[in-house]
Amino acid sequence: MKKIDAVIIVEGKNDIHRLKQVIDADMLCTNGLQMSKEILDTIVELAKTREIIIFTDPDSPGNRIRHRIQQLVPSAHHLYLQAKQARTKRKVGIEHASLEDILEAFNYISEGKPQENSLSWQEFLDLGLSGRSDSKERREILAEKLHIGQANAKTFFNRLNMIHAKYEELERMMKDGQSNCDNF
Repeated sequence: MKKIDAVIIVEGKNDIHRLKQVIDADMLCTNGLQMSKEILDTIVELAKTREIIIFTDPDSPGNRIRHRIQQLVPSAHHLYLQAKQARTKRKVGIEHASLEDILEAFNYISEGKPQENSLSWQEFLDLGLSGRSDSKERREILAEKLHIGQANAKTFFNRLNMIHAKYEELERMMKDGQSNCDNF
């Protein structure tokens, strides 16, 4: 069992039950998008003395929850799963991920919002991660390689900066990905 000293913020009780199978940590459930002011206040208070890790579902509601918490606690760390890792035939959620994928995600904890960007918006565009017909596919391939979750261009740009990604490193990864995607 992996011991984590931070407080892990998840969406639901089923997520907590799943994580508790492989992670020893304090966890707090937001109750999905129905986050109460009390829960948000609790997260803010916890962040004063504890590290916070946000680990929400790889879907639109999960991203909205993540964004809301990040606004209140910019120093929060982030964990991501790819949607394909957390999907059943009809649902997407952390509780559906394999225990191996959950443990693997903990090897890629991203820092909170950086003070300054490691990658400029122009470099992001030069890499073709926005503004091209294949930009979404390019972001998906990098998201999988970097374990930062799929996202729209603006969110993906922010995530790249949270992990302090550099232009040269991303350019190399994209070239290495040519066997996966003929458009690179």
